[in-house]
Amino acid sequence: MMLDTAHTTRAGALRDLVTELLGLWLLLAVFLDGWAHLNLPSLETFFTPWHAALYSGMLATAAWTAVVIWRNRVPGQPLAKAVPAGYRGTVVGLILFAVAGSLDLLWHELLGIEVSLDALVSPTHLLLGFSLFLILGTGVRSARATSPSGNVAWTPAALFAVVLMTGLGAFFLIYVSVFVRPGPTALFTPTPFGSPGRNQSEMPVVITLASYLLTTALIIAPFLFTLSTAKRPARGVVTMLVAAAAWLPVVMVGLHPFAIAGAVGATVAAVVADLLLARVPEPWLRRRLPAITAGTAALLWTGQLVAFAVTDAIRWPVSLWLGAVVLSAAEAAGLALLSSWSPARSATETAAQGSPAADAL
Repeated sequence: MMLDTAHTTRAGALRDLVTELLGLWLLLAVFLDGWAHLNLPSLETFFTPWHAALYSGMLATAAWTAVVIWRNRVPGQPLAKAVPAGYRGTVVGLILFAVAGSLDLLWHELLGIEVSLDALVSPTHLLLGFSLFLILGTGVRSARATSPSGNVAWTPAALFAVVLMTGLGAFFLIYVSVFVRPGPTALFTPTPFGSPGRNQSEMPVVITLASYLLTTALIIAPFLFTLSTAKRPARGVVTMLVAAAAWLPVVMVGLHPFAIAGAVGATVAAVVADLLLARVPEPWLRRRLPAITAGTAALLWTGQLVAFAVTDAIRWPVSLWLGAVVLSAAEAAGLALLSSWSPARSATETAAQGSPAADAL
């Protein structure tokens, strides 16, 4: 996310929140368009109601951003200096979206309409996604730009921005989302190496295991980001991140029963995780962050598995589904270790350990 250091005047908490609410409009329009791609392929042209929802939201966001800048102006100064802290990235995102939208129209006219996985990795769509990421991150940049140390004051708009960016990530990674796959409810019979059809039978399991790892990162990384400059996790942050990562993709793919069950189980587990996090003492929270993130990931996927077992059945071998939980927990712990590691602090500790005083101890 871009950081504005030249401007210290904020748009204000209320205006930041309005910007993020417009971002919610944009995000829902993106998923609506994705739903149309998956479920209504016969309607696919560039000029669709789904694109209209997205582009009208972008026009509304551009108009609102212009109002924010205009009201922030000082007579006699260039209008460029009236851009509030954190909103330069928003302006860049809006301009980039207009360019990417024009390129996308040209792309469709020359090469046709994507109707499957290629729609998620189309270069013009990825450029649109990057521009949306800049716009959705306005609340974080606005809060961060006014802090002398660059830390984030977790206002509602800043937290909402992180949740929306997580939802956008869930959209572009929906093909590796564990919430849209049958996963452990699908029948799997382990076959020895060299057996006919072994690769075909294992491929769904391989994709699901990768999906557990990527979806874990999609939830845990934003959680760690929100905790990086806060004494405690924001109330309900795990539940909000899981809701963005789970329910938007589940609705987009068509509300399949297995997907609903898994999302319900993970959401309930997220609520439990938030309740437990609220009771963890602050000093212990910092010292045991890898264990906390590992426990959070394990709780989320255990909740999903319990929902699968109650509503259908778990057909994977126990070594496989339990291994998926353990792998995800280990990944979450590793992300926490990386986020809390400080080279400067490590160097200081190493020097201290090598000093005569340390030797005397």
